[in-house]
Amino acid sequence: MTKDLEETLAEMGPAYRAVVDRLVASEQAAPSAVGRIDGFENRRWGWGRAAYVRVAASLLVCAGLVGVFLATSARRAPADAPKVYTIHVATAARAYRLAQIRDDAAVQEMIRTQNPDGSWENDFLTKRNAEVLRTCPDAAAQIAFKKAQRNLRLRGAL
Repeated sequence: MTKDLEETLAEMGPAYRAVVDRLVASEQAAPSAVGRIDGFENRRWGWGRAAYVRVAASLLVCAGLVGVFLATSARRAPADAPKVYTIHVATAARAYRLAQIRDDAAVQEMIRTQNPDGSWENDFLTKRNAEVLRTCPDAAAQIAFKKAQRNLRLRGAL
């Protein structure tokens, strides 16, 4: 102890001196038992019990996620299953290409993407699709053509 601490302890009285002496004696008698709590060492930079529990819980969650992803990938269709191809308009370029393709699937996609008022995205696309639908003998295509013609007439584009 330093000189300043010794002076402070002398001022406090003999009862405090006895307590300090017992604390110093216990630290010198068993230095290895001071750092132990419940069988685990309480090291200054070591891992405590809570850290091991957190790591175990994290590993359990990761294993569960891997299991879920593997289970969902196993439920997918086998590689030898026949593939189904459909045409869906996802971009503007595809919408304009439907009039060039002119097959049954393209015509069905044109009918599906037609707005309730008989138009498509703009007047140019409406005129183009109406011209393709005019040449189709299908009843649904003829109804879609008449809706497009009506829309173009109302808008003054015809």
